Order: sequence, then structure tokens, then C-alpha cells
Amino acid sequence: MTERDEGEGVKQAGTGQREHHWDAMRALLMVLGIPYHVALAYQIGDGTGQAWIVNAHESARGFASFAHFIHLFRMPAFFIVAGYFASLLLARRKPMLWLRGRFQRLGIPFLACLLLLNPLLNLACELSNFALGPAFASLLHNSATSGGYWIRHLWFLIVLLYFCTAVALLFNFAPHLRGKMLPRRFDRWCARHFMLFMLVLASLVGMWEAVSVEAFYAAGLATNGPQQIMRLDQALIYAPWFLIGCVAARAPLLRKRLYRFSMPITLAAIAFTVASLAFGDHLGPMAGRFLDALAALALAQVLIALCSHVVRRANPVTDRLIDVSFAIYLVHLPIITWLVVAARPLAMPVAMKAPLVMMATFILSWFAALLIARVPVLRLLFDGRKPLPETGAPAPDVAIPPSPALCRDRRSGLRPSLP
Repeated sequence: MTERDEGEGVKQAGTGQREHHWDAMRALLMVLGIPYHVALAYQIGDGTGQAWIVNAHESARGFASFAHFIHLFRMPAFFIVAGYFASLLLARRKPMLWLRGRFQRLGIPFLACLLLLNPLLNLACELSNFALGPAFASLLHNSATSGGYWIRHLWFLIVLLYFCTAVALLFNFAPHLRGKMLPRRFDRWCARHFMLFMLVLASLVGMWEAVSVEAFYAAGLATNGPQQIMRLDQALIYAPWFLIGCVAARAPLLRKRLYRFSMPITLAAIAFTVASLAFGDHLGPMAGRFLDALAALALAQVLIALCSHVVRRANPVTDRLIDVSFAIYLVHLPIITWLVVAARPLAMPVAMKAPLVMMATFILSWFAALLIARVPVLRLLFDGRKPLPETGAPAPDVAIPPSPALCRDRRSGLRPSLP
């Protein structure tokens, strides 16, 4: 399976027309990791310890809410895109061959970042609290005792490989499903009763997240193995969103409705988001997750409609961003942690410093991604792709969904070991 073949996968089912807005949405969601993580670095903590993995020793109001807003829709939208791409590609690829490509495209960068980038990231985090000697001692201790310390922002690759493996095995053992579409009558009903459909769907997802995650914690599984390394709780949370994307790829009428702006859904997105920001800290974990799911689905639909209207065709700027967005995400978090440490002596308000760190991170990540794209060894290690052929560049591999990072659950006493 060539990269050019994979790039051809993101075409609307039943037509030869490429849907550029899905590519652009994936790239946007990846790049949003930069403001999200910078906001986490400068948020005000809850008084129980440092606010995030790197200690900025300064904070300002508003950054926690800004990070929470991005987190509301970013992760769910990521996995909707992932499921959408997987469903389209598996309609025309041999499942196990496609899965082997996923392990190469995701697994190689995972191992490379785990071994080469994340130790540097963790060193910056330790230096934000200790002098050089104690920082190395703490680095060695945490590296030997904490699985989450190694995984950091790479957790989504683990979860994504779970989902890719599951859907590939399903289509391999049930090949008749590869060309199946959602029943026409049900597809039409969902499109005609879109508001009701969205409300029921969001409620089901919210109940699933509330019950499954609390059951995971109640079972005592929030430990180094199941949670920090295997990320089973994240798999429970985002499985429904991946499934939504899979179904959307097989429901042409529903998909067209998703591409249209809806004033009621937009107003619902605003209302649920405001409620989550205003009352989320005062709700229990289950109620908070349910409210967040309502906000997430509404915000995701608004984002899908926005991208489908703004990005109607390819252009060189978005094409370049799409091509390097995966590498940008992989390198941006180590860059942020070192910039936060380096910026501490600068005497300026956090409201000015944080945007400067964001801009510097984007610029450095952009040039790092360009370097990765041009050096064959780096391209394989940090983008999972073999060197480009001499005769023309292939379309970007859009089958790789974005890689977000999880914000601390502000309603739960548990602190997942996540960036």
C-alpha cells in the first residue's frame, strides 16, 4: 500500500470528489495542541500542587478555562475524524494490509518519540522544579517508576491503534461490512430529525462516558499499567467518537446534514460550553462528563460545518500544513516545556508571555517538521513515512488522525498522568 494510495482514500463515498475539509480539520486540531498546552502551562492550579507537568512558577486567570474550552471539542473531534478516515479507507483496502500500514505510520513515531523526545521533555519538566543534579535524579526515579512519565502526549497513538486493530479485525472477519452503508431509511430519518438525533446521540455518549469511566475507576484500574501505560480509560472515553466517524462515512444523507450550519445546534454548543465552564467544577464526575459530552458533540458539528464551508478546495498553504501537522504535534510539547523554562526570567506579564511562547512554539515546530519532511531518516522516525519518490510528491497521508493531549479532569480527585 503506497502513500499515494492512502491519500486517495479520503474521497467522498460513492464519488470521486476529495473532501479537503476533513484534511484541514485534522491539521487544525493537531495545531490546536500548541495553544492548549501553553494554556495548561500558565493556568492557575487548584492548590494541591503544580498546575501542569512543567512548573512555570507564574500563572494568570483565564488560561484554565481556555484550555478546558479547547479540550471540550478537540479530543472528540479528533476521533470522529479518525473513524471517518478509517471507515473510508477500509471500504477499498484489505483490512490487514491497512492495519500493517497503521502500525508503521503510528508505531514508528511512537517509539522514536518515546525514546528520543520524551526524555528531553521530562528533563525540562524536572529543571522547572530542581537544579541540574536533583533534576537528573528525579528524572531517573520517575522514568523507572511511572509509565505515564514515558507516554505523555503520545497516549493517543496507543488508543488509536486499539481502534484501528478492532475495526480491521471486524472487516477482515466480516468482509460483507466493507461496502455496507447505513440503511437508507434510518439515514434519511437521522437527516430529517437532525436536532433530535444529535440530542439522543450526545445523551448516549454522555451516559457511556459517565458510567464506563467511573466503573473503571471504581474497579481500581487507575494504576500504572491499565491507565498510565495501556490507557484503557481513554479507550473507553473515545470509542464512541471513533464509532461516530465510522458511521458518518457510511451515511451520505446524515453527512450532508453535518456539513450544514444549524443555528439551534450552534446555540446549544454555546449554552453547553458556558455551563461546563461555569458549573463543571461544582458537578460530580458523572454529571460533568455528561455535560461535556453534550457540549463536545455540538461543538464538533459546528467545526465540521465551518471547515466544510471554508475549505472547499485544495490550496498550497493548507496542503503544506496538512502534510506536516502530524510531525508538528509530535515535537511541539518538548519545545513548549523548554520555552516555558527559558521564559521564566523574562519580566513581563503572563498575558504577554504566553502568546509569545505559543508563536515561538509554532515557528520552531513548523521548521522542525519541514526538516523532518526533507531528511529521509527523520521522516521515517517522526512521521512514519518512507522517503518520497523522485517523481512527484504523493497526496498527504490523511488516514492518520490527530494527536491531542488530555486536560486534567477538573471534577475528579484523580489526576491522570497526562500532559
